[in-house]
Amino acid sequence: MQLILASQSKGRAALLKAAGYRFRQIPSRIEEPPPAKGAPLEQYVLELAILKAKAIAEKYPDAIVIGADTALILGRNVIGKPETLADARRMLAALGGRKHRISSAVCIIFPKRTPNGKTRILKAVDTAHVTLRKWPPSRIRTHVALTRPLSWAGAYAVQDPFSAAIVERIDGDLATVIGLPWAKMESLHPLQQQRRVVSAEAE
Repeated sequence: MQLILASQSKGRAALLKAAGYRFRQIPSRIEEPPPAKGAPLEQYVLELAILKAKAIAEKYPDAIVIGADTALILGRNVIGKPETLADARRMLAALGGRKHRISSAVCIIFPKRTPNGKTRILKAVDTAHVTLRKWPPSRIRTHVALTRPLSWAGAYAVQDPFSAAIVERIDGDLATVIGLPWAKMESLHPLQQQRRVVSAEAE
């Protein structure tokens, strides 16, 4: 049975590979709607994960599809990827010494194999808290020049050994910070049942 990760994230792919899964990586490339005003941002992250999983499941109905989304949240604001190195320096300076949230959601869609033809969908969301070191501007400048973090939300990535130097503390699941709420995924019994089958047979 084929397993598809509906994401281009290298971090998510690394987590699945480390757990022994074989899979295809097919980004959903959906247009992401903005969050509804006043809605919990964790719920928004879950809704995006569902949309991504469904987009790929419609194209590959015989596969198990994993959709995921992650957001870096500071207060009521979602912090995205920096557009320039100067933007990255501003982000790291603003996050330094302050605790922020990383919410990751997952949606797993199984093929329609039940007698009534219903699709089994599993969903989970988890939040970890991260604190970055409060570095002086000169050190942030050097750090950004070394890591060039334009592809990372908040201008840092815990899975990168150089970028992770700015991380002071993580409260919660490291995998959630990387991009998959792994502890909650592992507790989803139906996924556990599929694990050996997917590991042995997926392409």
